[in-house]
Amino acid sequence: MAPVQLESHQLVPVSGGPASAPAPPPPGTATAATSPGYRLSTLIDFLLHRTYAELTVLADLLPRKTDMERKIEIVQFASRTRQLFVRLLALVKWANNAGKVEKCAMISSFLDQQAILFVDTADRLASLARDALVHARLPNFAIPYAIDVLTTGSYPRLPTCIRDKIIPPDPITKIEKQTTLHQLNQILRHRLVTTDLPPQLANLTVANGRVKFRVEGEFEATLTVMGDDPDVPWRLLKLEILVEDKETGDGRALVHSIQISFIHQLVQSRLFADEKPLQDMYNCLRILSSNLL
Repeated sequence: MAPVQLESHQLVPVSGGPASAPAPPPPGTATAATSPGYRLSTLIDFLLHRTYAELTVLADLLPRKTDMERKIEIVQFASRTRQLFVRLLALVKWANNAGKVEKCAMISSFLDQQAILFVDTADRLASLARDALVHARLPNFAIPYAIDVLTTGSYPRLPTCIRDKIIPPDPITKIEKQTTLHQLNQILRHRLVTTDLPPQLANLTVANGRVKFRVEGEFEATLTVMGDDPDVPWRLLKLEILVEDKETGDGRALVHSIQISFIHQLVQSRLFADEKPLQDMYNCLRILSSNLL
């Protein structure tokens, strides 16, 4: 039933007696506080205007009727009007406790919703037990692991990769470093002996795991390898352009560092892809040096 709003902004139903209580809303729906309402003054004005209109119509019609009909009409009008205002009085009295009734309705609705959730949970668990968990089995108990923990107080069976990711490896010693560089120097010398070098790259130095090619007046390139496999490509570590023009360049480098970085990437790509990487490296750098002169 539609609620009526009192001067204290309390909502009450438009019609109904003291025994009329608002039905609890279904779960998930809005409560009565959100439904539209009317002020009590508006409702009283409406009843007064309605009673006055009926009384005016009755006054116009009664002179045309007999005495008995007039008495019947007056009694019916009085009974109907009295019943209407009695309902209004009951509504006003009931409105004083409407807040408590509304609160009880909200609590009842919440309990009904929780009961539905409990029943639905029980049904789903029963369905899960009948359908999905019929063939479910527990895994074998980790008895060896439990014995290790109970006897030694630790668990030594963890994969070593976990420890390597958390604990950094110990740094190599100075002797190990020297041994590694010596082996790398031998690998570089073997690669150079078994590779067709252009005669312009004869000026080379092998030291500290690197080979340095120097062409006077053109470039200086430092390379190394990442393994002893013959198919491992050369790695360009450092590139320096030795071309200088004292007249236009004032003795400074003619190639910017950004250009050096691009040339470095270009030469490295040739070292990866070409069958004769050192020859191709020299050709690229030789053409570059010639264009700078």
